Amino acid sequence: MVRLDIMFDLPEYLSERCRMVNSIDELRECGPIVVWLKSSLRAHENPALDAGRILAERHNLPLLVYQGIDERYPHANARHHNILLDAAVDLHQGCKQLGLDYFLHVAREGHRPPVMKEFGEIASMIITDLFPLPPWTTWVQSIAASAKCPVLEIDCHCVVPLPVFGKSMDRPFRYRDATKKLRKRRVGTPWPRLESENSLQWHGVLPFEPVNIVDITDYERRLKLLQTCNIDMSVHPVWNQRGGERGALAQWEDFRTNRLSGYARRRNNAADPEGVSRLSMAIHYGMISVMKIVREAHEVGTKAAEKFLDELLIFREHAWHHVYSKEEPYGAHNLPEWARESWEYTADDVRMVLLGKEEFEFGHTPNHLWNLCQTSLYRHGELHNNLRMTWGKATPHWTATLDESLKIGQHLNDKFALDGRDPSSIAGIHWCHGLFDRAFLPPLPVMGVVRKRDLETHQSRLDMEIYERHVNRLPYAQQRPFIIVGAGFAGARAAQLLTNLGYDVLVLDKGTIPGGRSSTKRRNTGAYNHGSNALGDGVFAETSINEMLERTDVRCETRITSIQSKDDCVVLEDEKGFTWEAEAVILTCPIPQLHSIMPEDLPPSWKEHPYASNWTLICTGSGPVPQQILDFRSSSIELIRRGINHSRSNVLIVHMSNQWSKVNLENSRDEVTEKILQELQPLNSEWLKNSNLHSHRWRFSRPLAQPEGYEHDRISFAGDAWSEPIGTIEAALKSAEFAALELIWKRHYSTKQEPVSYQTTLF
Repeated sequence: MVRLDIMFDLPEYLSERCRMVNSIDELRECGPIVVWLKSSLRAHENPALDAGRILAERHNLPLLVYQGIDERYPHANARHHNILLDAAVDLHQGCKQLGLDYFLHVAREGHRPPVMKEFGEIASMIITDLFPLPPWTTWVQSIAASAKCPVLEIDCHCVVPLPVFGKSMDRPFRYRDATKKLRKRRVGTPWPRLESENSLQWHGVLPFEPVNIVDITDYERRLKLLQTCNIDMSVHPVWNQRGGERGALAQWEDFRTNRLSGYARRRNNAADPEGVSRLSMAIHYGMISVMKIVREAHEVGTKAAEKFLDELLIFREHAWHHVYSKEEPYGAHNLPEWARESWEYTADDVRMVLLGKEEFEFGHTPNHLWNLCQTSLYRHGELHNNLRMTWGKATPHWTATLDESLKIGQHLNDKFALDGRDPSSIAGIHWCHGLFDRAFLPPLPVMGVVRKRDLETHQSRLDMEIYERHVNRLPYAQQRPFIIVGAGFAGARAAQLLTNLGYDVLVLDKGTIPGGRSSTKRRNTGAYNHGSNALGDGVFAETSINEMLERTDVRCETRITSIQSKDDCVVLEDEKGFTWEAEAVILTCPIPQLHSIMPEDLPPSWKEHPYASNWTLICTGSGPVPQQILDFRSSSIELIRRGINHSRSNVLIVHMSNQWSKVNLENSRDEVTEKILQELQPLNSEWLKNSNLHSHRWRFSRPLAQPEGYEHDRISFAGDAWSEPIGTIEAALKSAEFAALELIWKRHYSTKQEPVSYQTTLF
């Protein structure tokens, strides 16, 4: 082993960025130096890579660059994952050009080993980029605690390194003054270019199976990879936004050359999206070096460039140093005392309306401008910074407490924004509640003495027509509606997502009302769910479905009998001979029913796909269902329950077992009713004797297995057979979220994507 002070064994431009995470100061010489990249996903001007290359060459050790895409980061979803996979493609190519071995791990079904803990057992040293937010800080500390080698963090994000300053100042101008000399020394300094030889290769066994980069450059394979990840599929990729170093460098060059000169004049106009750099996502993921941007903007030397640098070097880096200095950066305790006192003083002020999380997420609030802001986040993963401040200051008016307002603001930003889960995000949300600011008198209702930014005032100075058109843009021109067959949980959820993304959606259902197996029947004598009924006390399953379908065109009593694929659409026909042309469709029918309406090339196994069948007896009495009946058990009965989950329900539902139902599947309703009553005869219940009785057959009550796969460019499938746990509402919802994603994915990538020349955009 080689004993050394690792930080001071590096050049100063790197050592000043470093901090040791554990106390091991001996470099092992029996394994690779592992550079673990979490948030600086680039090959150029990357301090972590440079440190690894220098130490590997100096100590004649193999170097291994590792990127792991985990499922456990906050708001792990298809949008963030897709950007990370974009970055992986470019990072792989960049490392290849530098002669470095790069390996990608994507946590997913069958591939969830503790990679970094195992690297901690075999590596000579671990170097990772410093990202000062939980859970990343916790992960690094955990790895460092168990590792048998030194673990080094290095700041790859700030011009003024976090370990050099790393303090929170109460106002931006104080941060500017405190770091003036530190900035001046570094702003114009060229980043040293290493001329080292190709690094030694590691020939040992990796603690994971690397993802083949070909599997993520091919978009069909990428979708299949994403499908195996335990992530939120309801947040779609931003289809016209490609992540990675190539795009980031090209975007910066375009802004620097063509638009930086107008930045000071145009930057506050949200209706002019090209007035800003739109680089926040690339900077957040470290796809481009902030040091490079600052150096090249400094060379421009104009007033506009100076203002741009002010945003990067003061407001952004102030946020990073603030968060770096805090053990728990999300809490309200980080607000200044005057702001906390103000919020406490207005805690009992009347809020005219309180909104739920889904109303916030989908932009269903009382204010049109706020809804447009949220739509921009929801659909496009971005929100103009000038509007984001106004957007963030509205949530206190629609939430009951300060903590709720902070929580929902952070949730919305981090779940949907491509630059979310970032120190700047935290500082931005907290600024809306008083951080880095001063008190404003006189106090106002709800906001107290915290600075107000009024939505109506902001709207009056914004060209709403242009902004609304920009927000409501679609990634491609939809020619025909998307049609969803089936208005149960799966169909309703898919429709909700696609409708809120701005697409034209039509739902067709054979029932008299939406709901499918979860529809609520209402009779003069009572209401009941005789299918799914698992949404809590007093809640109709149908209520949830109707809420999901609230903004979608639904046509009931429409039984589809034929589905035919054309070159540019899918044609659906119902039993009355009416036809519809769809851009693409999502089918939620039971698997065996698809054989009679779909093309003949379906998997043969679908025709006999296994389903549990169920006969159900619905009993409506004059009073609440007696507990004696609910407690009754019989081997022929699968479940006895109330019509709705409420103690006052006067409807009893008796679900017979699959075996019993199969035996009696073709019997008449009257025959089945008599047989079920015989099963209940031991109760000798007067309530049953005086009840109205009605039997219902579910031929396809619940799937017993997932079906064999089937690929079609314009057809996707959803329902409780298509996800886990099979036969549940959860499976129906999860499958719907993936089907909606798959449908748009196929439409977007149906045209060949133009390759980007790496050589012309990287260096």
